[in-house]
Amino acid sequence: MPMLPRWLWIAALFMVPVGALAQGDTMTFAPVAVDDDPEAKAELDEALKAYKKRDFLRASLILYRITTKNEVAVTPVAQKAEYTLGKTLYRLGLFQASVNFFDRVVQAGPNHRYFKATCKWLYYLSRKISGDPGLLEKISKYRPDDCPAEFRSELAFLQGQFHYQKGAVQTGLGLLSQVTPQSRYFPKAKFLEGISQVRMEQPGPAVESFKDLLRATVQGDDDISADLSYFNQLAVLSMARVFYSTGQFNKAVKYYDQIPLDSTLWLDALFEASWTFFRMNNHEKALGNLHTLNSPFFSDEYVPEGPILKAVIFYSNCNYDRTRETINEFRLTYEPLRDEIRQYLDQYAEPTAFYQFLGRLQDEGAALSPRVQQILNAAFQDKALKRINGYIRELDREVALIRKSKSTWAQSQLASTIIQETELIKSLAVDEAGRLAKQRLQRVVDELNDLISQSLKIEFEVASAEKGILQNRLQGAGFVNRPTGDADPYAVDDEHIYWPFSGEYWRDELGYYLYTIKSECTR
Repeated sequence: MPMLPRWLWIAALFMVPVGALAQGDTMTFAPVAVDDDPEAKAELDEALKAYKKRDFLRASLILYRITTKNEVAVTPVAQKAEYTLGKTLYRLGLFQASVNFFDRVVQAGPNHRYFKATCKWLYYLSRKISGDPGLLEKISKYRPDDCPAEFRSELAFLQGQFHYQKGAVQTGLGLLSQVTPQSRYFPKAKFLEGISQVRMEQPGPAVESFKDLLRATVQGDDDISADLSYFNQLAVLSMARVFYSTGQFNKAVKYYDQIPLDSTLWLDALFEASWTFFRMNNHEKALGNLHTLNSPFFSDEYVPEGPILKAVIFYSNCNYDRTRETINEFRLTYEPLRDEIRQYLDQYAEPTAFYQFLGRLQDEGAALSPRVQQILNAAFQDKALKRINGYIRELDREVALIRKSKSTWAQSQLASTIIQETELIKSLAVDEAGRLAKQRLQRVVDELNDLISQSLKIEFEVASAEKGILQNRLQGAGFVNRPTGDADPYAVDDEHIYWPFSGEYWRDELGYYLYTIKSECTR
C-alpha cells in the first residue's frame, strides 16, 4: 500500500462513511500517543552502533531509511535519526548534503529536540562551505544562548555579517560587539564594525573601531600571521580613508604612509594618497605618486582613474598641452577596453552562460587582450564572487566523490537523492555567480563610461580656456606667468638627497618621486 502524505493521513482519520453511526451512537476520540515505532527504534540503535564504529556509509543508509518513513520528523527516534544523519554526512565529507538534513532541524525550530545541538554543526559547516548563501541565514535563526559557549563569539560574527549584508546595520553592530578579543574572528568583527559605522556616517566611532583593530593586530611579534598582518594594514588604510572623507588630509597622509611597500594594499594607498595630496595642493607629490604607478613594476595594474587625476592636475596648472596629451593616451587605452568588455556582456547575456564563459577562460585561457584578461581575473578575486566560486567547486567535488565511488552505497537511493539535490543547488549557485560576475564587469564598464565622460569635459574646458587666452591676446590684454625661479624647490633631510629622474626606475625609489610642475596660469 503506498504511503499517504502526512496531511492526507491525518485527514483520513476524520472521514466517517455515511451510515457508519447508528442513531443515538456517540463518537468519542481518545488521545492517541505518538510513540516511536519499535522497528524504527531498533534500526536507530543499529545505525548508532555503526556510527560509533565509524562505519558511516552503513549508518547513513539506515538513518536515511528512518527519515523517509514520515514527511516530518515528530517522534524522538525520527528526530534523532534526522540529526544524526546530518552528522554522518559531515563525517563522509558530503557537507552540502549535511546542510540539507540539518536544515530540516533548523526549519522545525526550537521544538525539535536537536535544534540547539545543531548550532555547533552549522558553525563547523560555515568553515567548510562558507560560500553557501543560505548558511548564514540558517545560523541567524539562533540566539546566542542556544549555542555552546565556546562558539558564541564566532556565531555572533557570522550573524552580524548576515545582518550587515541584509542592510540591518544596527542589528549587525549589536552582534559584532559580542565577539570577544580571544576569538579568531575578532579582527574581522572590528573591521566590519568600523565599516558599518562609516556606512552610518559615524566617523568618530569608526576610527575607534579601527584603533581597536590596530591594537588587536600589533605588528611587534616576528611570527605574526599573514592574516593578522593584512588586517593590521587594512585598519591603517581604513583610518586614512575616514580622515580623507572628513577633510583631515594631513592625518590621512600620515596613515597612507604607514602601508609598507610589500603590502598588497600599498598601491591602493599610494593612489588614494595622490588624491589627498591633490586636495592639499601638493601637486608635485600627487604627480610623483602617479609617476610611480606608471613604472614597469606595475605595468599590469588597472588604475584607470590615474590618468584622469593627472589630467586634472595639469589643467589646474594651465598646462593644456600636457592635459590634452594625457587625455588622448587615456582614451586610446580605455575606450577599446570598455568596448571589448561590453561585447562579452552582450554576447553572454544569461548569467549561467557568462559564468561558464569565465570558467573556460580560467581553465583553458583565450585570445583576449592582456588588460581584459587581467580584469576578468580580478573579477574572480571579488570577495563575494570568490566565495561562491569556491562553493561551486566544492559542490562539484562532492558529486564527483559519489560518482567515482565503486561501493554499493553510491548506487543507493540516498546517494541518488544527494546528487539530485546538490546538482539543483549548484545550478542556482552558478546562476548567482554569473549574475555577480556580470554586475562586477558592468560596474567596470559604467566606471569607464564615467571616466571617459570626465575626460571629454576636461577636453572641453581646455578648449574653452585656450579660446579665452587667444581672445585676450587678440584684444591686446597682457598676461604674466607665475614666477617659479631656478632654485631647487625641494628641501631634504640628512637621510635623503634630491636626484633628478633619468628615465630609469629603481624599486627603492618607488613612492618617493616628486614631479616638478610649473604653473602656466596668468595672474
